[in-house]
Amino acid sequence: MANPATPSFANALNRYRALVDQGLKELDWSTAQPAGLYAPMDYFMGLGGKRLRPALCLMACEMAGGDAESALPQALALELFHNFTLLHDDVMDESPLRRGQPTVHLRYGLNAAILSGDALLIEAYRLMVQAKPERLPDLVKEFNRVALQVCQGQQMDMDFQNREEVSLSEYREMIGLKTAVLLGSSLKIGAIMGGAKMMDAQAMFRVGYLTGLAFQVQDDWLDVYGDPERFGKQIAGDIKACKHNFLRVTAMQEATHEQMEHLTSTFARLRTYLDQEKNQGDIRVQDAQRQEWVDDTIGCYNAIGLKQKVQQYKAGLIQDARYALSRTSLNAAPLASNLMDYAEYLANRLE
Repeated sequence: MANPATPSFANALNRYRALVDQGLKELDWSTAQPAGLYAPMDYFMGLGGKRLRPALCLMACEMAGGDAESALPQALALELFHNFTLLHDDVMDESPLRRGQPTVHLRYGLNAAILSGDALLIEAYRLMVQAKPERLPDLVKEFNRVALQVCQGQQMDMDFQNREEVSLSEYREMIGLKTAVLLGSSLKIGAIMGGAKMMDAQAMFRVGYLTGLAFQVQDDWLDVYGDPERFGKQIAGDIKACKHNFLRVTAMQEATHEQMEHLTSTFARLRTYLDQEKNQGDIRVQDAQRQEWVDDTIGCYNAIGLKQKVQQYKAGLIQDARYALSRTSLNAAPLASNLMDYAEYLANRLE
């Protein structure tokens, strides 16, 4: 695996993040009126983040021969759009925390959360169209497409919550729409802004899409096998919430008949517990029993060999991403190795 700590990789990433952070700072909604709309936006964007989507956009622009700063409005648009989706996700999931801080709907109220999320989306479009007229048709077409697909992925994710079984192909389609298309679009939009041919820009989308799949699969892996202090979330949160993630759907596909029956029974118990918790409030007296079911599930995952299967699956995705990049004229760009270092890092990160 490429070392993500190499100076060239770190220097490039830090340079892009500095541009993005400065650009976000200059938006400055801290004193904008009405405060009821802009204060939640300012608060949410101030919570930080990896800034990986705008970084990918700026990197792709330079790989195509453009100046990174020329694509900064589009990079900022991608970051605002991503945060719009997170803000509304928190509302739909009734999440109490985002990056360790109270979510917008708890701090400012549900109406403010919905409206400020809408405003982030509108601001994203305002920034996206700050480009030369000849670039606009391709930019708007791409951004419209990915914006709708992310909504489709979110709806699929919510629909899955009411289903007992989800196939691996269905899950991959869902994370492809909800997560991977935005990473792919970040590279494609950056390439367009850098003047790349559409064939190369589309190939860059595939590089980002495959990297996005690996990114989400790693997120699912960390849910069970991550260090809670580094990961920043409770371990086995998806199991406790009975969510279908990559580990669960792969386990159901790879399990023996006996293991499948055991997992089905355990998740049914967890679902009953979850429903009781929602209906009756605090029932922590049963937490020890729930933890036993969670440990049971992880034990079953271990017996199936999921820890290793996930690593193999991610490696295949990154290999495919490398191949997609190799088929473009941008593969000769000095930053091409940085891009694949970044892809490796995202697929194997521990936080």
